[in-house]
Amino acid sequence: MKWYKQNYVNHRDWVLDNLELLGLSMQEALIVLLIDFFNINQLPITIDILAKKTGCDQDEIDKVLSILVAKKYLEIRATNKKVSFILDGLFDTEVSRTQSALNSSLFELFEEEFGRPLSNSEMMKLSDLVKTMDSKLIVYALKEASMYQKVNFNYITKILQTWNEKGVTVKMIEEGKKVESE
Repeated sequence: MKWYKQNYVNHRDWVLDNLELLGLSMQEALIVLLIDFFNINQLPITIDILAKKTGCDQDEIDKVLSILVAKKYLEIRATNKKVSFILDGLFDTEVSRTQSALNSSLFELFEEEFGRPLSNSEMMKLSDLVKTMDSKLIVYALKEASMYQKVNFNYITKILQTWNEKGVTVKMIEEGKKVESE
């Protein structure tokens, strides 16, 4: 299963977090967020509905949709009297591939170290940590917790908080400087 199809992935947060990298205009971003909202809630999507929600006229919506299709962010499929707006291309961009490879390997590393699949809440915690901290630092905290046989999120978070308070960086750890985690 692709990373963006996982239940714990919030598409709208990801889009907003990567707006500058995706190169979306304000109108494009609004349309993408609305389409994602409608898709998640299984609501019908039409140009009329998008026009009403955005306050734009139908021609403007049509133009924005054409741009999103040209950027390969959006695919529009018509089947069985139903039109589907698919945003998979948005998440399959080079930006997302890079981030996904990092996050996916980080999730796998945690699961391997924990000796079990992560729970949804643990995946959310890890996802939140990745947004605010260097992934390498998170891996070093995981290794530190493992070394003390205290592999749980509370302990790992405590290590990261302590390192943050003491100004510990990845470079310091990699250079072998003595780092206190407690």
